[in-house]
Amino acid sequence: MNLQAVLTLAGLEVRQRVRSTRWRVTLGILFALMSLIVFGSLYVVVSTDSTFDDWSVYAFEIVLFVILFVGLVGAPTISATSINGDRRDATLAVVQATPISAWELTLGKFLGAWVASLALVGVALPYLVFGIVIGPTSVIASVGAIVVLALLLGCYCAIGLGFSAATSRPAASAMLTQATVLLLLIGLPLAFVLTVPAVTSSEKVTVTEWDYGGAASVSTCREVPGTREFTHTEYTWWLLAPNPLVVVGDVVGAGQHRDSDETRGLLRALSHGMSATRTGPEIVGSTCPTSTDDRFNDVVLYDDRDSGYVGHTWYIGLGITMAIGAFGLWVAARRLRVPAGKLARGVRVA
Repeated sequence: MNLQAVLTLAGLEVRQRVRSTRWRVTLGILFALMSLIVFGSLYVVVSTDSTFDDWSVYAFEIVLFVILFVGLVGAPTISATSINGDRRDATLAVVQATPISAWELTLGKFLGAWVASLALVGVALPYLVFGIVIGPTSVIASVGAIVVLALLLGCYCAIGLGFSAATSRPAASAMLTQATVLLLLIGLPLAFVLTVPAVTSSEKVTVTEWDYGGAASVSTCREVPGTREFTHTEYTWWLLAPNPLVVVGDVVGAGQHRDSDETRGLLRALSHGMSATRTGPEIVGSTCPTSTDDRFNDVVLYDDRDSGYVGHTWYIGLGITMAIGAFGLWVAARRLRVPAGKLARGVRVA
C-alpha cells in the first residue's frame, strides 16, 4: 500500500470538490442556516416563560441535529458520483493507467470525499464548542459524539462510493445511496414498529381484584392469577441500533448523569429509551396496596428501568454502520480492478 499515492489522490479529490466558488457559497449558507436555527431557538425560548439556562440544555443537541441531517444528505451525495462520474468524463481510465492499485484508488477517493464532508463539522465547530461549554454533557462525551458523528459521515461516504462503482449512471448511484441512508434512518425503525405484534405475548402474572361492600363502603383486595400482554423488545432492539439518531444520542446520554433533573434533552431520552428497549419489559403484575393511600396505585406494570439498565449500545450501531461502509469500499475496490474484465452495458473504459 503506497500511502503517498493515497494521500495524493485524496488531495486531488478534495481540490476537485472545492475548486468552484459554489462550494464556498454553500458553506456560507450552511453557517447562516446554523446561526438562524441556534439564535432563533434561543429567541423562541427566551420570549416565553423559559430562561437561557433552559435553552442551554438543548444547545449542543440542536447543533448536532443540524449537522447530522445535513450530513445525511450531503455526505452520500459527495461520493455517490465519484467513480461513475469520472468514468463518464473519461478521467478514471487515466488514473487507472498509472501504477496504482484498486485499493489505493478506492481509499484515495474515500478519504477525499470524507474530508469534504467534514467541512460540515468545521462550519458548525464554533457552535459545537459553545454548546459544550454551556451544556450539561461532559466534555469527553461531547467530543466523543462529534467523533462518532464524523465516523458516521465517513461510513455514508463509503456506502456512496460502493454504489458509484457498482452502477454506471450517477443518478442511479445517488438514489441508491440515499435510499440506503433512509433505510437506516427511517426504514429500520419502521420495521421495529411493525414487529411489535409478533413479539407481544401474554404472560401469567398476579393481578388484583376488589370486592366492594354495601352501605358500609368496605372494600377488600385479593391477589389472583391472571394474564397480561408484554412486548418483548429485547428480541428486536437491534433494528434500532444502526439508526444515526440513536447512535449519536446514546453517546451524548453516556455523558449525562441519569438521576439529575438538569440533564434533559431528546438525545438523553433516546439513550434511556434504547436501554429500556434492549432490556425488554419487566414481567410483573399488580399487588394489593399496603395502605389506604395506595388504593389507586396498586397496579405496577413497569418500573423506572433503573434496575434493568444494561448500558449503552452506540458502539453496536456504529459497528453495524462501519461494516456496511467497509462492504461498500470492498465493492468499489473490486470494480476498480484492472484489467476490468466484463463491463456492464453502456460503461466506457476511456
